[in-house]
Amino acid sequence: MSAQMQTGSGINFDAWDMQEFDWTGKSFYFIPIINLFYRPIGLGSKLELLNREVRQGGYKIASNMILIQYCPFKGRAMIEVEKQDKYDAQVLTLETNATVDTMVFRGTYSQWGKGIKRLTERVAAKRGLAPRELYYMYVVGWEPGAYRTILFALT
Repeated sequence: MSAQMQTGSGINFDAWDMQEFDWTGKSFYFIPIINLFYRPIGLGSKLELLNREVRQGGYKIASNMILIQYCPFKGRAMIEVEKQDKYDAQVLTLETNATVDTMVFRGTYSQWGKGIKRLTERVAAKRGLAPRELYYMYVVGWEPGAYRTILFALT
């Protein structure tokens, strides 16, 4: 995550809201997760496992942003790592035109469907096709009711 996307108090949400990024060539170390109707099961232990495997594998983390795949059943949790020459089945490298559209959604988890729908419609109108995959990064705010989630649509 670049310095412009962070502020002294955390994440600069303006840098993520309604933006488009070229992620071609980015590499992500991932672990599979189980979702039950879009809700991850045992996410805390999975994130601990992700961090442990990244350290044990000798990967250098390129960004501390952990993305969770938004899908009904089988998904993945992933973190950006620096690309290495060795093959690893747990590393996803976005080789072909990988564009990510983002949106900051303000609301609780139960309201995410609205944000996902808006982002999907925006991407479809802009590119003429639905996103390949959807991810999110959940950010807990310090003020009551300050829930924010950065939604990612990968095309």
